[in-house]
Amino acid sequence: MKKKSIVLLSLLVVSLFIVSCTTQTLSVSEQPSVPEPVVIDEPETVAQPETQKVMPPTNDVPLEPIGETISFSWQKDSGQRLEDGSVPFVHTLKDGKVRLYYCNSKGILSAISQDGVTFTKESGVRLSPSTGFEVQVCDPTIVDLPDGKMRMYYKGASSLNPSPGQSIHKIFSALSSDGLTFQKEGLRIDSETSGDNGWASVPDALMLPDGRVRLYYVTAANGEHGIGSAISSDGLSFVKEMGLRVPNLVDPALVKMGDRYVLFAASIDERFTALPKGIYYLESLDGLTFSEATAVFQSSDVYDPSVLKIDEKTVRVFYGKVLPPNLPAVESYMGKMG
Repeated sequence: MKKKSIVLLSLLVVSLFIVSCTTQTLSVSEQPSVPEPVVIDEPETVAQPETQKVMPPTNDVPLEPIGETISFSWQKDSGQRLEDGSVPFVHTLKDGKVRLYYCNSKGILSAISQDGVTFTKESGVRLSPSTGFEVQVCDPTIVDLPDGKMRMYYKGASSLNPSPGQSIHKIFSALSSDGLTFQKEGLRIDSETSGDNGWASVPDALMLPDGRVRLYYVTAANGEHGIGSAISSDGLSFVKEMGLRVPNLVDPALVKMGDRYVLFAASIDERFTALPKGIYYLESLDGLTFSEATAVFQSSDVYDPSVLKIDEKTVRVFYGKVLPPNLPAVESYMGKMG
């Protein structure tokens, strides 16, 4: 009897051990499994020049919508800033003077001012046309470089015809130590290979806080005019950013006001009835997604705005005006936030 009890006790211990192991096994198997990462071999691609690459969409968390928008009160400056010249770009110099670069049949020229209102033309030509895709050179924009030099980006065109399909526009650059004598550097955006349908024109360059350069420019991508952008870490090799920054409007000019990027642009196409011809501005927190357009003023004979930041609440917007039989001219509006 004693021997039988010992056997029964042994069988009971073994049974409990088996049940315990089974329970642990089931407990582990019931936990959700984590799949092994799958590695997909990407097809081998042929390296392309930076100007032909397109930056894919990012997965960044969208910025919060702009809350309270900037509001300007506008006052037209009397008279003209410049006559017999148009397509202005204004640049503040280190000594506080303002240089206005402009275009006429000779190429890109300049004028100088102490106050940003009264300008005196400077002798000589800053940049002359040549051949090929620089039969016409115009639409200058400038960034100051860390070494004290200036880089100008400008439009080069294959003919004097201003229409897409009848002329090809590309973006070039030139370098200067004094803002007067420029050495051409070559092609920056090739509109025939960059997805811009032969039309990369009217650039405006903005130096970002991290030292990169973003070029905003008029594109004919997808057969429609609008403002696109490209970005560069060295100011020379640009990667096109996908999508349009602003549809339908053209001739970008940007300024940073506090935490906002403010983009001024022109409406020049009578078919775009939502925004009558004139000069408008839009806001952005990231420089990529912009608000609805607000009018500075409306007029049928203006184009190519350029913006001069006077202080954190004041800007002066220059623009070209053609009203035959008068000579092309540059005029301006003063804008105050508040």
